[in-house]
Amino acid sequence: ERSGSTWLYNAVRLLHRQGRVPLDSYWMHTLTEDKLTQRLQSGANLCIKTHEWEPEYREMVPRFSKHIVIMHRDLRGVVASYRRLGWAASLPRKYVDDHMQWRNHATLDIKYENVIRDGKSQLAELASHLGLAPSDEDVAAVHRELTDLQSSSGGGVDQVSKLWPGHISINTRKYMDCTDTQDAPLNQLSDEREGQSLLTRFPEYMEGYGYTAA
Repeated sequence: ERSGSTWLYNAVRLLHRQGRVPLDSYWMHTLTEDKLTQRLQSGANLCIKTHEWEPEYREMVPRFSKHIVIMHRDLRGVVASYRRLGWAASLPRKYVDDHMQWRNHATLDIKYENVIRDGKSQLAELASHLGLAPSDEDVAAVHRELTDLQSSSGGGVDQVSKLWPGHISINTRKYMDCTDTQDAPLNQLSDEREGQSLLTRFPEYMEGYGYTAA
């Protein structure tokens, strides 16, 4: 959550639509064999957005998934986003543990900051990974549509895009397609003590992805 997974969900959805490749897309809190089997009956490709990891996924997910694509972001930016939305003041251990489990099974791991800096190149890489072959014009069209996606105006989640009100911050929009932007401005957390705590508590994530104290 708050690391670009909704961008990823919509990117997969819109790349398929642009290429006229059948795709059914869903949000699922918990995956089960019955749910996946039922949704595969249409014969279309299937895109599932989910976050948490459960022990039974270790055997089940590889059987049902050709591609497992995840995103990662500096945890200081994740916490800043949580706080902006009023969701939580910090991250539980489970957030990182679940992510690292998905990472162990991922076929592609996209850096959030790269999506903000250069969304078109990340779209092209994603499309290639999924076996799609969009033209440069197709990629540009999908990028424009992703950039223009609007949150729900009714107070709840948009049932198509899965965007919540206030989902994308003004700061994020300011840096979109600014290719020379460094990671730090995209992950500003004013609470320095919490920032240091994240580095200390989750070195396997922060060091593993190259997010430093600077």
